[in-house]
Amino acid sequence: MANRSAFRMRVVAQSCFASLLAGLLWLAVPLEARAELSGHGGFVKGVAVSGDGSQALTGSFDYTVILWDLEAQTARFVLDAHEASVNDVAFLPDGLKGLSVSDDGTLRLWSLTEGELLHTFRGHQGKVQAVAVSADGRYAATAGWDRTVRVWDLEAREERAVLTGHENNVNSLAFLPGNGAHLVSGSYDLRLRLWDWPEERQLAAFEGHEVGITSLAVTPDGETLVSGSGDSTVRVWPLDRPDDSRLLGEHDHPVFAVAVSPDGRYAASAGADRVIHLWDLDSLRKLRSFTGHLAPVWSLAFHPDGRRLLSAGSDEVVRIWDLESGEELGVSVSAGARAISELAGKEDRGSQVFKKCKVCHELGPGVSRRAGPTLYGIFGRQAGTVEGYKYSEALTDSDIVWTAETVAELFEVGPDVMTPGTKMPIQRIPDAEDRAALMDYLARTTRVDE
Repeated sequence: MANRSAFRMRVVAQSCFASLLAGLLWLAVPLEARAELSGHGGFVKGVAVSGDGSQALTGSFDYTVILWDLEAQTARFVLDAHEASVNDVAFLPDGLKGLSVSDDGTLRLWSLTEGELLHTFRGHQGKVQAVAVSADGRYAATAGWDRTVRVWDLEAREERAVLTGHENNVNSLAFLPGNGAHLVSGSYDLRLRLWDWPEERQLAAFEGHEVGITSLAVTPDGETLVSGSGDSTVRVWPLDRPDDSRLLGEHDHPVFAVAVSPDGRYAASAGADRVIHLWDLDSLRKLRSFTGHLAPVWSLAFHPDGRRLLSAGSDEVVRIWDLESGEELGVSVSAGARAISELAGKEDRGSQVFKKCKVCHELGPGVSRRAGPTLYGIFGRQAGTVEGYKYSEALTDSDIVWTAETVAELFEVGPDVMTPGTKMPIQRIPDAEDRAALMDYLARTTRVDE
């Protein structure tokens, strides 16, 4: 990405580092929740709750969207059509359809009654980071790393507007209440922009953050914007006074997520410091903090009842919080666990190098819900042949046999060179000793038991 300052590049690098921490998703739902729910095989980038509070959507690094029945605490459907990490999800107002956006550059429309893909919208040239839905459910807007905001007609299933003007990646957006003609977007270019999208015209720009904007939310009355930034601050903006922003509060590290309560009284924020703060929007005062996440928090969603908040992030869990008591609801799978940064231990060099692979791959047998196939029995296996994994054609049509030599070559030259067209992220291990240590580790840990 083409950032304009070393400071901004450092913040984006922090975000990328946080993105490498991945794993199992759990979700605690009703107030009397018995336990968190497992399902995803990677960290969660997007969380949404239906208008009636009965369902949740989650989108994950494992390429999937899961629809949850919150009362039964079970997954109703695993929606598996994206070809890369899912970054954000949204319900349509009737709760019968859902949306998701992905690093694969698409917006996808789902039937949530049948668990089927209804349509794929294409147009962005690069990853799509966020999605929002107009109040009447007819239009969706998407924020892309091609520096555009696009508006889609969900009934006609066509692109209606392309909004240009941002000077860097667009990370967040929201429709204003009302007829759906106005929306706001936030970008790494340090600006929030207010648009009249049918006219493809910018109405105002909001400046005040010192580092790129990562997240935004709009109060239900449409009068106030709340934004989070890589500068570790949360700011509040009167919509009719772009130059009159106020500091709501600060985190110790970049902010990745903000949300506003259904009644517009509160805002929540979270980010790389693993702490969630709850703010009073009238007094600009912090009410309480929620601690428990072991890694950066990427997404927040208030429950429609206004009493609960869902949070999800890189520590591989989704948690739910009672806003009045400040307590986490349900049984935490990580109770007593240490932060991920403290878990390095005294592993050998090969296991340390494997951490780059662990985010996508498991070592044991069986079907994996991670973004990549299991590595169990990899040496001697033809590429693209793990049963139950949806490969790209680059590997299903490949005649490569994975050996210590071919896997080492993959990481020496990069997947984009050795297997062009693969879904595997572009990642190299340039150090020959690191590659050798990894091959030794894989030989010990992926051997098929006789």
